[in-house]
Formats: sequence, C-alpha cells, structure tokens
Amino acid sequence: MDRRDFFRRSAAGIMCLALPGRKTVAMATERGGDGYSVVILGDTHYDSADPELYHAGYTDPNPQREALHRKEFVRNGQMWDGRCKELVKRAACLVDDDTAFVLQTGDLIQGDTADAATHTRFLEDAMNLFKTDLAPDLPFVTVAGNHDLRGNDDAVVSKAYADYMPARLSRELGTEIAGTDFIFRRGPDAYIGINFTKPDVARIEKLLREADGARHVFVAIHSPVFPFDDAKYYWWYLLGNRKDSRSEERRYVRRLMAERNAVVLCGHTHTTELLDWYGDGGRITQMTMSSVWSNEALANYKESASGAESYGTLLFKKNPELATEANIALFDEYRSGIRRYSMAYAAGSYKMLVDDGGITVDFYGGSSARRSKRFKLR
Repeated sequence: MDRRDFFRRSAAGIMCLALPGRKTVAMATERGGDGYSVVILGDTHYDSADPELYHAGYTDPNPQREALHRKEFVRNGQMWDGRCKELVKRAACLVDDDTAFVLQTGDLIQGDTADAATHTRFLEDAMNLFKTDLAPDLPFVTVAGNHDLRGNDDAVVSKAYADYMPARLSRELGTEIAGTDFIFRRGPDAYIGINFTKPDVARIEKLLREADGARHVFVAIHSPVFPFDDAKYYWWYLLGNRKDSRSEERRYVRRLMAERNAVVLCGHTHTTELLDWYGDGGRITQMTMSSVWSNEALANYKESASGAESYGTLLFKKNPELATEANIALFDEYRSGIRRYSMAYAAGSYKMLVDDGGITVDFYGGSSARRSKRFKLR
C-alpha cells in the first residue's frame, strides 16, 4: 500500500468510526468456511451537475423522450452533487478485510452521449470515481445496463462500451474478460455477468455450464429475470418483451438457471426486492438493488408488497387496462413457484455475506449508519 492509499484508507476509517455499530473500516466479518463479502451498488446513473460535461450535442428524434431524459440529467446532477456522495461514503464503510470485490448492477452512468469518445470518457470517469471512493485496492465489477448503451446512436455507444469495459474488467479482476457476457470465480463460487439488452442464449448457456460444480452460482445482470410488478417495467426482464415473443428461450434459460440454483443479483427497477422461486427442477433467488437515491424518502425501507401472495397484484390493481389474458398468464406462470417475496421503493448500499452456511444481503438505506434490513437469500 503506497502513502496515498494509506492516507485514503485512514481517512475512510476515521469517517466510519463515527457510524454507530462500526469499529473500523478494515474489521473483518467472521464467516464460516470459505467466507467473504461483496459490497454492492444497484443502479447509480452517475452524472455531472453540468449537463454539458457528458451530454453536449445529445439529441433524440422523439422530442418527448428527449425532454424526459433531460429531466433525468437534472435528477442525476442533484443526486451526485449531494445525497449520492453520502451513499458512497456509507458503502465504503461496508468494505472489510474479507471483502472480495465491489459489484455494481448496471446503469453505471446515465448515458445519452453524442459520440463514442464522450461515452468512453463517461465510463472511465465513473469507474475511476467508484473505485477510488469505495475500495482502491479491490476489483470494481459492473454489468451492462440499458443506460450504459444509450446515446445519439445506440450502436456507436454500445461499441464504445464493448471496446472499453471488457478490457477494464480484465484489469480489475486479473483475468481475461472477453465480452459483455462473462464469468469469473471467487474461490468455490462462480459469478456470471450477462448483457440483458441483447441476450445471446447460446453464450448464456455456455457460461452457465462453465459454472457447473460451483458452490454458489451468481448471475449478475441489470434486468430482473422475473417480470416486475409495475406498469413501467413488467415486460422488461431477461428475454422478455410486451408480446413475450421469446417465451421459449426465456423458459429455457430459466430452466438452466434453476437447475443450478442460481442467485440473481440485479437492478433496473429502482427498488429493493427479494423474490425466491422454485420450479424447473430447482430454485432461483433474485435480489434486486437500487442506489438511485433521487429523493430523501427512499432512504426509508418501507415495503409496498410482502408475501408470496402479493406478487403480481400491484400492476393490475393500479393499471386494470393491463389485466389482459396474456399478462395475467405471464404472472400466473411464475406465481405458483414463489415462496418468498418482498418489495420496497428504497435505495442505498448493500453488503452480501457468503459462506458454506448460506448467503445474506444487508441493506443500508440512503446513508443510514445502521442496517435497514437483512435478507436471507440462502
């Protein structure tokens, strides 16, 4: 550790001492077996208070959509000029001697750039900021989100992401990451990263088969694997769309995950959600996470839905026009297999604890000094 890292970690330790229940930034959590922790951020939508820094020259052929995006620039600028700085400080205090890496579940940046060079700079600035402020000596890992691939020409900025991020992740992890779908190992566990925007079923199958024999198989993906109970997002899940035109592939990949008892770590919906599903000869446990602290209230963990029977009820209650035969059938397809479910519109940082005994995720709302909620995944 050089002098800069020493002083940086010392400063972090002093700051963390001020938090109740926290003794030191480097105090290892006692874990059984081959245990370790992972600090996790959900969507972050990193941005600048000055929209010209990354969004100069940005346009959209749909004026209404462009206006919506520009409102997001304002939201992001306010977040990253205030609340989100405190959220990252809180997350930095979750890093212990047993922390293996930091994971971010996509939508690292806002996107909406005019060209490849600006987009690459945007990604580089975000990666450097999070790595420096969270854990300079640990890998920082992210997966592709829809905002990470969005600009004047989505094909141009998607190529910029594909040219930059695998090389950066290769340096972070010390192993070759060849594309935006990838696998790496942490001890006995396998972590698979999936680009949900253009899912390659053959590639996903290959990666899942490579994970065979792992103690735990984690799937890091920006979108949920299960339809989300909300009008804005219900159709936006892995291999999903409004017409469910890829249902055969969707069910095939679902079976591959269930057979490996996969744990899905995702974002996209800007919620904190746990969904535990049994079917296809196995089990999929999904933890959805958000770090988009867009208003103060999101620091408070308050469940909007709780219990397996509540899954799929909010969408149709709030939007009866969406209670079509096809939509009801889609949710019913999953409903019978759900054993546990909870959802809250809450944002913050997360610490996942993994060992032979199981997997838990601790949620810290906003910049809360104390744990807001513990989720037992396995």
